[in-house]
Amino acid sequence: MSKPPVEGDLLHVFILAFLFRPAIGGAEMQAEKHARQLLKLGHKVTVLTLQFHKSWPADELLDGLHVLRIGGSFRRDGQLRIGRFGIILINFVLLLKLWRLRHQFDLIHSMQFSTMSATATFICKLMHKPIVISIQSAGPDEKQALRHAQQGVSLMADTLQGADYLTVNARNWVAGDLASIQKSIIIGGKQLSAFLKSSHAYYQALSTRSRSYLISNGFRPEQIVIIPNGVDTEKYQPATRPDPAKPERDIICVARLEYPKGTDVLLHAWGRLMNAPAGWRAELKPRLRIAGGGEFRPQMERIVRELGIQDSVEFLGMRRDVLDLLHQAWGFVLPSRWEGMPNALVEAMACGLPCVATCVSGSEDLITHGVNGLLVPPEDPAEMAQALRRIIEDTALAEQLACEARATIVRDYQISSVVERCLNLYRQLRSGGKPAIPHMLEQEVNL
Repeated sequence: MSKPPVEGDLLHVFILAFLFRPAIGGAEMQAEKHARQLLKLGHKVTVLTLQFHKSWPADELLDGLHVLRIGGSFRRDGQLRIGRFGIILINFVLLLKLWRLRHQFDLIHSMQFSTMSATATFICKLMHKPIVISIQSAGPDEKQALRHAQQGVSLMADTLQGADYLTVNARNWVAGDLASIQKSIIIGGKQLSAFLKSSHAYYQALSTRSRSYLISNGFRPEQIVIIPNGVDTEKYQPATRPDPAKPERDIICVARLEYPKGTDVLLHAWGRLMNAPAGWRAELKPRLRIAGGGEFRPQMERIVRELGIQDSVEFLGMRRDVLDLLHQAWGFVLPSRWEGMPNALVEAMACGLPCVATCVSGSEDLITHGVNGLLVPPEDPAEMAQALRRIIEDTALAEQLACEARATIVRDYQISSVVERCLNLYRQLRSGGKPAIPHMLEQEVNL
């Protein structure tokens, strides 16, 4: 247990988050968990985020947490313009806001790599103050990127024929954090990336693959720290496991219905599972429940219909009761094409669920295959179907994976210890020192 900080050690941290409450998402929830843990330790925290609707307050105390929202140009319906032109005005407003508040913060932690983090880095450079930028997504691997370049992008067809509705518009997805900054503004994206690479900013890589991703794109290794996401293990803890004597086997997936999350791959895996000879599940009732919204829901629902699995798949939409859904489930699955460090998987493991995930950034750090979960290649519905079948029909294996999953999170991913690692970094940067990167922090994370 860490000692309470003395007054001289207390910091005023500005947390910069593209989205924040009332918006819902993994990065947004992680930003709030981080902020509230800092408050709990006695530090002062201000969250700067976007005012996505004109009706949202520009300055709000949200359950004790100070939130400042950055506006810009609003449409007639009150929505903030965040397109390539709108983002320029947003960054100008952010620049003025940070300059006005320049004497109030000790450092800035930007939760996303974006044009906003570039603006914050510029202010911090002028004020000789540190900034830490989190990398949320490592993007596709080389094989995936090459296929996208050669063949374009579409949701998986697998066994379906004539599925033209699966084509994905390139505007509807971003290949990782580094690509997002160039896509978000009309000109100057490459120059902003170059500025960030040469700046004094430090980068929080959430996984070993995220660190490699940054280095391969020209970022300096000595300014990259591996610190994963964390979870409140007192809130996210196991409930009573479903009775194995009963036939119900609910598998929960918590993911946006977007291309990188691979929900379409999961549906094909589930189709293979449910359309295979039913002998193995003669006394079982598997059901797939998907919690998450997104623009591809119509396509996902059509895949379900064409595979004939409507009776065993339930789309739950956006939910605020994810913890309850996890407690009701037999197991968890995350079919991502790529990730950074998936909060949904961390929370499911904390709740003691047997988990199936793809071997992507973050998931491959969290899960040791066959010990505390099962890993399958991304975009491989056959392998995913086999892994799902194993946790559904093998009760002993499911119990073993569930127990080890919880132990892993308690040991290495509690929000209190993760925030303490960030605080150690903050203090070293504030004092002008250079952290022992990456080896000391890699050992702490036990990756």
